[in-house]
Amino acid sequence: MLYRVLIGGMVGVALVGTLGCGSKPGTAPTAKVTGTVTYKGQPADGASVAFVPDGGQGGRPASGTTDGSGKFTLSTFAPSDGAIPGKHKVLITEASGSSEPPPMPGMPDYKEKKSRFPAKYGNLQTTTFNAEVKTGGPNDFKFDMTD
Repeated sequence: MLYRVLIGGMVGVALVGTLGCGSKPGTAPTAKVTGTVTYKGQPADGASVAFVPDGGQGGRPASGTTDGSGKFTLSTFAPSDGAIPGKHKVLITEASGSSEPPPMPGMPDYKEKKSRFPAKYGNLQTTTFNAEVKTGGPNDFKFDMTD
């Protein structure tokens, strides 16, 4: 009898450790991320901003859209929840008007779209923008696009 109780207790502890405490299934911890995007020194209204985890660390990209003052807030799993902590490549493209993150080059749904922003900022191989999201913050970034 004691054997069954010990085994049951160990299975319970293993399940709690595996499931974690506070993350929903299919999510990961995130940190709030905000920022400002400018193009040639002016606020970039209607820009889509994506933070793509860098260096093979995996994880889901975070995205957001700039407002009239060039400000954005990122979302990964829920509105305004931020991005997964770590190093990211930052992509900036013309916003599509959809709430879904835009397809990236190499994805089946990707179609090149004319943008008022330089194409180098919308490509993982050519973007010059990087960001490191920290768990304790602050995570407020500024990106100034030039030609």
